[in-house]
Amino acid sequence: MREGDIECRAYDLVTVAPMHVGSGEIRRANEYLYDREHGMAYFLDETKWVSFLTRKKLMEPFLAYIEESSRQLGQRRGQFRGQNLWDWLRAQGVQPREMAALAVRRAQAGQNVITKGSLNDVHLQMALADGRPYVPGSTIKGALRTGILYRIIKQEPERFRSLWDDILREAGSNDKLRYKENIWRQDLRQLEVKALHTLQMKDKPSEMVNSALRGLRVSDAALASSQTTDTLLLQKIDALAKVNRRGENRKTVPLFRECIPAKRRLHFTLTADFSMLRTIGIKSFEDIFQGLRAFTSHGLALEEQQFKEYGPLFDEAKTADCLLGGGTGFLSKTLVYALARNQREARYFTAHFLDEKFTDYDRQTRRRRPSHNHVQLDKDLSPRTLKTVEQGQETWLLGLCRFEECPS
Repeated sequence: MREGDIECRAYDLVTVAPMHVGSGEIRRANEYLYDREHGMAYFLDETKWVSFLTRKKLMEPFLAYIEESSRQLGQRRGQFRGQNLWDWLRAQGVQPREMAALAVRRAQAGQNVITKGSLNDVHLQMALADGRPYVPGSTIKGALRTGILYRIIKQEPERFRSLWDDILREAGSNDKLRYKENIWRQDLRQLEVKALHTLQMKDKPSEMVNSALRGLRVSDAALASSQTTDTLLLQKIDALAKVNRRGENRKTVPLFRECIPAKRRLHFTLTADFSMLRTIGIKSFEDIFQGLRAFTSHGLALEEQQFKEYGPLFDEAKTADCLLGGGTGFLSKTLVYALARNQREARYFTAHFLDEKFTDYDRQTRRRRPSHNHVQLDKDLSPRTLKTVEQGQETWLLGLCRFEECPS
């Protein structure tokens, strides 16, 4: 659809690999059903659940169960080993088919995700009221914004050099991290002003009013109602650039995410006002996506240099336009490697920032120390890990997706 300089087009967001766009909700081990025999987790429809407990006269026993299991969860170290909700309901005489009917959505979880005799907290995927997973338009627009900024920086790197020098200088200072982060936020704000605030509406001096990205609107992307709402539960796995002291080249992390599976299509619309977007050099829908593709390709190329043994994953990544959502890694979220003069400067900033951001308390010295020693160990690329997930024999780079225009 086109009206003057305003055009609207329909797209599919196609998941090349599983994707997690978190809702901010976490289900603890006593808040979801896990059928260990079939490796399936069920997330409850709250209205059905309350009605079910009332009808079965299980409300008071359930509250007692929650109190006891919450006490165990509060005292735990690692995984929960109490009675899970599925087993508790079975003990009350509830049949599996009754429990499955209470779910708004279910997620496949292999035994390598939730181990026998234990359960874990699960970070939920964003979903509509009917259980369909979706990706907010703001998430897609945020990724497009990063790609557009990357495009502008690469076209005129010297225009932003003073901002990068300020960022780099502050990284090596002895100031507290809170102060540094405040300085960097101001620098990034100035970056956006220089790159995007081009509308020159002098009667409306607000920065947002003058942003050319007012000319870009993105709807939420949702699965069609005809598609299954089933999801996956996947554990975070960090692939390591070098073998660690235990002889391992990977590290499993006790973080479990509900993910949209690969090969799903989520439909959304993109509306562009090119009278605004042309002020930052965006003249077509292809221009909107070009920067994001280039940004994603650059980050993946840097990682491929360090993780050559994961060649097949990077071959698959060449079919993607973007890394979207949580758990996709530092390089998919930051413009540091675009702003820096070279990879050495980018590595210097990133390693120092991460060592200050993530620390542990050393009881011997009574001081905080870096958790992962990025400055000491990140010799070629910082950070030195590749974010992956696995299901059975398959391994993916989490969040890979592409955009396909829908036939008109």
